[in-house]
Amino acid sequence: MDRLAVFWSTPSLKAWALVWLGFAFLPTTINAFALLTEYQRTNQDIPAWEPFLREYSSGVALLLVLPLVRWSINHTPGWAEAPLRCAVQFLGTALAFSTLHLAAMTVLRMAAYGALGQSYAVDDLRDDLPYEFRKDLLTYLLIVLVVVGVRHLIRLSRSLALVEAAAASAAAQTMEGQAPPATAAEPARIELKVGSRRVYLAPADILVVRSAGNYIEVVTAGTVHLVRRTLADFQAELPPPDFARVHRSHVVNRGAIVRIDSRPSGDMDLTLTNGATIPASRRYKSELF
Repeated sequence: MDRLAVFWSTPSLKAWALVWLGFAFLPTTINAFALLTEYQRTNQDIPAWEPFLREYSSGVALLLVLPLVRWSINHTPGWAEAPLRCAVQFLGTALAFSTLHLAAMTVLRMAAYGALGQSYAVDDLRDDLPYEFRKDLLTYLLIVLVVVGVRHLIRLSRSLALVEAAAASAAAQTMEGQAPPATAAEPARIELKVGSRRVYLAPADILVVRSAGNYIEVVTAGTVHLVRRTLADFQAELPPPDFARVHRSHVVNRGAIVRIDSRPSGDMDLTLTNGATIPASRRYKSELF
């Protein structure tokens, strides 16, 4: 019971358990009863347990390959950041997802049928491969869309909560005869998971954030923190008025810019307070100015 309590107190594990319930356990239960009813309606002589064994073996196999989906979502760059790499990586993961799901499902069925003193006809599954692959592909895409969509909604709700809190504070001060602050209140410190450590930074201390493969580098005046996150995901936590996307791989603190040098191509070089120079693409010029 203690382990179960720890599991349900872990938000990410709880969320993925709900994903499995929604995409595996409930649908397979409904499908098993539907198959059983169909067999009875057409007078097909099969054991009552067989539809449940077939469906639940698929559901358990899906549970075994869910970590692959989670890895794909956490390590694939955003569409706006790298569209070609995003599409290729998701397609490759979808193929791996279907292959592993079918393999695990087949092994589970063979083991279960063998335990019951029967044999599982793999030839039946071979004939159904096109159907199973299409179903796996659709399941994979739905899981990705739902998880990514929910994550964006959570980030949006947090941003709205910050805006509403700042507006409520300004309204309260106005009612008390005090002048509202010139700018919205800065959000609380940002948490960075750096290896086994947790580092907390005020947004104003961050000079620039740059993409580094599956990681980002959060640069302050004296330190560079390497964090396993995407640039777009981290930018969502930064206050928009103070930070701007200036390049596909750079988000800069406007207050850290001391000089802007234009190039003939329309791109720019930004010199920061720490002396570093970063590129700024003309594609993001409207976000900088």
